[in-house]
Amino acid sequence: MEDKTFHRILVATDGSDAAQAAATLAANFARASRASVEVVHVWNLEVHRRHGVWDVETRSEARELVQSTVDRVRGLEVEAKGDILDADSGHVAGAVAEAAREYDADLIVVGSRGLSDWQSLLSAHSVSHQLLTKVGCPVLIVRGPSPASEHESKRVVLAIAGGDDIEPGVAAAVAAAAAPGSAVLVLHVAQTLYAAQGLTYVERDEEIQETLARATTLLTDAGVATNAIVASPGPVAQKVIEVAAKWGADIIVIGSGRMGDLGSLLLGSVTHSLLRTSDRPVLVAERAPR
Repeated sequence: MEDKTFHRILVATDGSDAAQAAATLAANFARASRASVEVVHVWNLEVHRRHGVWDVETRSEARELVQSTVDRVRGLEVEAKGDILDADSGHVAGAVAEAAREYDADLIVVGSRGLSDWQSLLSAHSVSHQLLTKVGCPVLIVRGPSPASEHESKRVVLAIAGGDDIEPGVAAAVAAAAAPGSAVLVLHVAQTLYAAQGLTYVERDEEIQETLARATTLLTDAGVATNAIVASPGPVAQKVIEVAAKWGADIIVIGSGRMGDLGSLLLGSVTHSLLRTSDRPVLVAERAPR
């Protein structure tokens, strides 16, 4: 497998605790692969509510926020610079996506406040969810301080379904496990799929084992310590979270399925469910070619 480590990481910050944790985790990734980091903050003159008070963020405050985050990353011995992006509150994700393209980022890292289903889908402030619809590169979403912030080596759970998502998922897991001492647990949740007219499809054991073998072979070839398990059938996101907690995972990596419109929520997107309920960082892999 070609070099899949991260080299150019874009960190979008809003100064929240989750964003600070995201910057620290991004620096850990960058140090493991000798990557550079670009810190961006979207600034506008709109009045907003922060800490229960209606206020306006000044341009100087925005500069101070960017600089403090850059200093945090540099303090972890990582090359970093920062920039302010101008956009209104309805176009934050678009501004971050454009900055990532200009920077040629191979990873975007953002903090998430963990909004509820309808808020996270419809709110103008759900930057992480909107961002997944606008970019194809991997996106790491951090909801708050986590074990991944405390040490460089990582325990990575790679949740795979099969098909075209295996290679992008493996590539993201390899990059997340770049630091010495890291390990990846490949996880597949057995599924029973119900189709129209009462038709039912149950995954065959041969298909499951083929999927696991394909992923583990790629990881082993990349020099990553690897194990694999099959979880019993059930809600996929819930099963992934349970396994990640039991194994003491630092990060969950999931295939490249991206969230789009209202239909993705109503159909129970696994990615959406993980981002809403997991207290561990979730790395959504590069979008698979279609």
